[in-house]
Amino acid sequence: MSILRKTMFFMPCLALALLSGCIAIQETTAGSLALLKEKIGGTDTTSSPALAPPPSSNMEEMLDAEIESNRFTKIWHGMEELASDYDDVLAGNDKSWFGHRSKKLTESALKLIASKAGIESYEKILDLQDKLAEAEQKKTELIASRLGYPVNSLNPLAMTREKCDKQIQETQENIDALNIEIRKQTTILLHDLNRHGQIVDAKHLNYLLTAAGGDDIMSMMNLAIILKQVQYAIGKQIKMTSQFNGAQLQRYVGIQLVLLLAYEQAHVVAMENIQKKYLPRLQEIRKSAEANLQETKKLHQSSQEGENYLVQNMRISENTIKIAGQYRTALEEMGKSLEKSRSKVQRNVAITRNTFKTVSTGASLLKLIQDSSQDYSELVNFNPPLLDTIYSDQMMEAFQQVSAQLKK
Repeated sequence: MSILRKTMFFMPCLALALLSGCIAIQETTAGSLALLKEKIGGTDTTSSPALAPPPSSNMEEMLDAEIESNRFTKIWHGMEELASDYDDVLAGNDKSWFGHRSKKLTESALKLIASKAGIESYEKILDLQDKLAEAEQKKTELIASRLGYPVNSLNPLAMTREKCDKQIQETQENIDALNIEIRKQTTILLHDLNRHGQIVDAKHLNYLLTAAGGDDIMSMMNLAIILKQVQYAIGKQIKMTSQFNGAQLQRYVGIQLVLLLAYEQAHVVAMENIQKKYLPRLQEIRKSAEANLQETKKLHQSSQEGENYLVQNMRISENTIKIAGQYRTALEEMGKSLEKSRSKVQRNVAITRNTFKTVSTGASLLKLIQDSSQDYSELVNFNPPLLDTIYSDQMMEAFQQVSAQLKK
């Protein structure tokens, strides 16, 4: 499986200290969309409280278990291979045609992360949402074609209204079961995010899972969790080993750098989707709704026939126009926040790349990360005040319709 919620990025600190010259470099390197303080609208959108992040001792236990999992092991090994294969790119020496090797590196890293994602419950929700969409489409088609079938038929293989009604009922039962499982996995996902320091309540998580662009945000939150896991694993390795050579140190920093480059690319993808995909589509949806509204008003003025339908149509078009306006503002603000966050990530990339080149000379790394009790990813507190009105039944219906069109 996503847009929006507004302010950004609380990036945690990674301490990179080199013994050569006793120079200590402390920079933030992990993080995710944090829409903490710059609310777009200023409306308080409090809802059911989110779970508090676990204390540091529990956090260490959680991370210890996570970095021992097969999923993390595959990511670690994949990042090790990429760091080895692209050491010239990581050192900033990509002389390929139009930076082809750099692009290939980031694409490979993002592909690896996508196939070995850190939030398993989110993967399940995406799969369930696809199945739900298929089931709802099937139900719609069955209902539309029902009257075209005979009431009875001598052909046992022929479709009849009775058989169609049975299929409609079975499809609805499947839809109900899928919705129940989605709610179950959403609860698990909410718990997963909160225990990693990403304080999101149920209402706003539902918004993320529904809204256009939410997939981009969830992917970045997932990547931030993986960054935190990698940083923790590196810290554990350093504490367990008393002596390092330049190659070992470079490998650790290279793994971190690969992930940061992927994280930067995730920003680029999200910003491009806003500018090239969602905003243009949103403008088309708004223009269509405005045209429909004007046509409906003319029909309503010309005759009282079908007034109830026309009044309802006007209300739907007005809601769509309102949602489209709020959506546009939210997307634009998200784009600005992403740009600010990306500039921070770019600096972290530059510092980590500088460290990558420095340790290759044989200098020892005194301290790569902060104490293991530190939560390396003070992640997201997602708060979309501008879209608070969507949580009325009527506005939520319009919001979901607009979101569905934007995602196509």
